[in-house]
Amino acid sequence: MEKMTTKLKKPLQALLIAPDEKMRENILSGKKKITIREGWRDYQKGSCMVCCPIEPWCIGVEINDIEHSSIAEVTPEQYKADGYNSRNEMISDLKRFYSDIGLESKVTIIQWNNASGKLVEEYKK
Repeated sequence: MEKMTTKLKKPLQALLIAPDEKMRENILSGKKKITIREGWRDYQKGSCMVCCPIEPWCIGVEINDIEHSSIAEVTPEQYKADGYNSRNEMISDLKRFYSDIGLESKVTIIQWNNASGKLVEEYKK
């Protein structure tokens, strides 16, 4: 009897976001294509949903880069792409979600492209 080999599909990934109207608009417009998350997280390149569990909102994206570093190693290009003017502003804002975050904290920097879905189509109209 021949053993059947199958290629497993990757599980659906999700990035949860806060119910922040400006952030959502920046994601829909393509201005925001990056997020900095506390801790080293096991995200993979490929399909991902960006969604809010508090207020219904969801789009699809393609993760194209994942980097693990410390807050101190986040580059100005990265924190500016995430909407911050300085490292201190980034830390201050991230404290809303991660109260103990500091310069030595580990972070995962996730970048994406190809935002898609009904909300993106409606935004472009």
